[in-house]
Amino acid sequence: MSFLYGGIAILAILVACGYFIFVKKKETWLICLFFSVFVADFGYFFISVSKNLQQALMGNRLAYLGCAFLPLFMLFAVMKVCKADCSKKVMFLLGFVTLCMVIITATQGITDLYYKEVSVEFVHGTAKLIKVYGPLHTVYYCYLFIYFALMFGIGGVSIARKKIDSGKHAILLLMVVFLNILIWLVEQIISWEFEFLAVSYIVSELLLVVLYGMMQDYENLKQQSMLIGRHGLGHQWDVERIKKAWPEAEYLSARETEVLAKILEDKKRKEIAEELFISENTVKKHTSSIFTKLGVSSRTELFEKMQSRL
Repeated sequence: MSFLYGGIAILAILVACGYFIFVKKKETWLICLFFSVFVADFGYFFISVSKNLQQALMGNRLAYLGCAFLPLFMLFAVMKVCKADCSKKVMFLLGFVTLCMVIITATQGITDLYYKEVSVEFVHGTAKLIKVYGPLHTVYYCYLFIYFALMFGIGGVSIARKKIDSGKHAILLLMVVFLNILIWLVEQIISWEFEFLAVSYIVSELLLVVLYGMMQDYENLKQQSMLIGRHGLGHQWDVERIKKAWPEAEYLSARETEVLAKILEDKKRKEIAEELFISENTVKKHTSSIFTKLGVSSRTELFEKMQSRL
């Protein structure tokens, strides 16, 4: 079991590394979420390899540290997706409440308020805490319930007000929240040898990364469409305007200028070839030359740079 927990902690690091490597536009709350997941999963691993009760309690406090901050960062990530505003005062208040929760959970083994009784049991060489909950443990339940309710509430309101542009995005977002609630409820009802929340955290952050990636692609396409509609791109007058705002465009040949005009109409290579009576391979060569001269690598980057210069 220790190897499994250790593998999950390593997987949490790999997911975070993958995010930093493959995602260009980083989100602060996702980075914080990754760190919280790693701390929680490492805490579970620390418990499993503990040799005595004090070590197991230290690992449990570490797991609670990650688990306490995780719903806070997930809430902020959900708010970002839902385009919900949050004042600095509210952020400070939520952070203060979370810090208080961390302090409360840290009293385990010191007072009988969080755990009335706690002992360590070894099953096949793996340590496991045997706990009898105290009155303050109910506060942790309320804490999680409030955060889950806020996530669902914000998600529901955003969907109703159509702040989330795509139905797929909304469904994926609610899946992330519902998955954690479901696994948490199951673990409260059924006693397992394994903490399945450790896995659900990894799945949740993967779903959030996919969601953020989908939304970034959607926003890029939306910006391109808005840019085309706003500037009436594709007309010769607009190409000349681009040349004035973009010095490098002066080096385009007459044929490349014609191809650029068609690209600005968001036409495909085949359409450009048919309208200009040239082959698709020729269009490809002209497009490559245009991108090289303008210092871009794709149509998306071309539209983004145009938007910033016009």
